[in-house]
Amino acid sequence: MTRGVGRRAVLSGGAAAAALAALTACGDSAIRRRQPSPIALANVWPWGTNTFLDIEVETWKRRQTLEMVRDAGIRWIKQHAPWADIETPARGQYFNTAARRSTWDKYDEIVDLAEEAGLDFIARIDRAPAWARVNKAHPTTPPTNFVDYGRFLTAFATRYQGRVRHYQIWNEPNLAHEWGGSPPQPEAYARLLRVASLAIKSVDDDNVVIAAPMAATLENSPRAMDELQYLRRLYEAGAGDYLDVQAANAFGLEHPPDAPPDPNVLNFRRVEFVRELMLEFGLRNRPIWFNEYGWNASPADMNPAKLVWRRVSEETQAEWTVEGVRYALTHWPWAGVFNLWFFRKPLTALQPDESEYYFRMVEPDFTPRLVYRAVQRAATGAAFP
Repeated sequence: MTRGVGRRAVLSGGAAAAALAALTACGDSAIRRRQPSPIALANVWPWGTNTFLDIEVETWKRRQTLEMVRDAGIRWIKQHAPWADIETPARGQYFNTAARRSTWDKYDEIVDLAEEAGLDFIARIDRAPAWARVNKAHPTTPPTNFVDYGRFLTAFATRYQGRVRHYQIWNEPNLAHEWGGSPPQPEAYARLLRVASLAIKSVDDDNVVIAAPMAATLENSPRAMDELQYLRRLYEAGAGDYLDVQAANAFGLEHPPDAPPDPNVLNFRRVEFVRELMLEFGLRNRPIWFNEYGWNASPADMNPAKLVWRRVSEETQAEWTVEGVRYALTHWPWAGVFNLWFFRKPLTALQPDESEYYFRMVEPDFTPRLVYRAVQRAATGAAFP
């Protein structure tokens, strides 16, 4: 992700309280699907978020993060579990030589804490270890032998059988940056997805395979492929037989959630074009879940060249985040979980001079932001003083 430069913008306590009051005073009961969808995996709790517990060191911070997720009425977390972080230093080995302990320990704790908080777990698994890829310098390079990836997925799914049931296979492979620096290769990803699906289902046929989200882009070059073109080629390669859910990204940029889709515009409703493709290829009974969703609230004085996701005010971010889910659950029977981007990252991982920082729902010190309170109101129906 491209990151920007600027100072941190903070609403004064009075302004934040006034904005929250405006959002909640005219609100209604908790937002959720009112009419059952004919698509089984669309009949799920819609509120989810992206967590980064793997880069958090202290147990109490992991626990507090998950307790705040739960208290916001969010029931899903999407958590990265990098293959390279676990099967190391060699094939079949799971040992952190620096810490002198099993590499499974961290993920055992994260899964335990998620269960303790009563949350459902989506595991994003990618990042091949150096021993499994030819390109040692680029961590997103797919494995040389896809069988190695399948074998690891079998090990992961077996270890957490019945506890982790939802698996996202890779991330944004329509970007060279996420495919080892090589031009996007939909047919290669289709083969990877097949291997992954067979491995995960061999452990438990009830496990849910989530095909990778594509980065929404209008670019077609060695660096990136328009996600609609990529998905067409992916489905032509037979990938639809090996997914239960199609993931998608839905960033609104500067556009409101009800802005109509346009092939030449990146906005929230662009995902409707993805749905049209799925229908064309006979995937009517597979839903779309949202891998990353939201609006960015970077400071007004941030260099416009750094605003990859554009920007809106914090008040607008909070309002549109809620209204986007409301719109989807009213108009899209195929929409499932909305994983908000993102809940919280340690300050060591992301700084206030980076545009991405301004997606956060909770400050590094756990102070809730306006968007957190708006989601909490929408997900629970709770009122605030």
